[in-house]
Amino acid sequence: MTTLNYVELVKFLVRPFLEKPDDLKVDCEVFRQNSRVWIRLALGDEDRERLIGRGGRSLQTIRTLLTTAADQVQQSAFLEIYATDSIGKSTPLRRRRSSAGPAPVRRSRSRGESVNRY
Repeated sequence: MTTLNYVELVKFLVRPFLEKPDDLKVDCEVFRQNSRVWIRLALGDEDRERLIGRGGRSLQTIRTLLTTAADQVQQSAFLEIYATDSIGKSTPLRRRRSSAGPAPVRRSRSRGESVNRY
């Protein structure tokens, strides 16, 4: 089985978004007989906001590229982002949930069928 260097791939994809690319820390763990890969990024608040982009589009694109690359070698890749505070301690970021509940599912008709879009 071919393996990927996920750390270098993530650095290549993420660095163009960062003001301080040297502060980027990437960690990678492989689980369950090389079938799952967990990638962790640690970066500052300003860089985190730049990486996430408008509506999370930049981050979603990076996750899609990692998933596609992992699929090519029969692995599952998961990306988690940590914020680094002023003393260098990393804490995981949590997605904020709206008090209004989950986002509605948008539906559109395509060739007479109902299609879910997220």
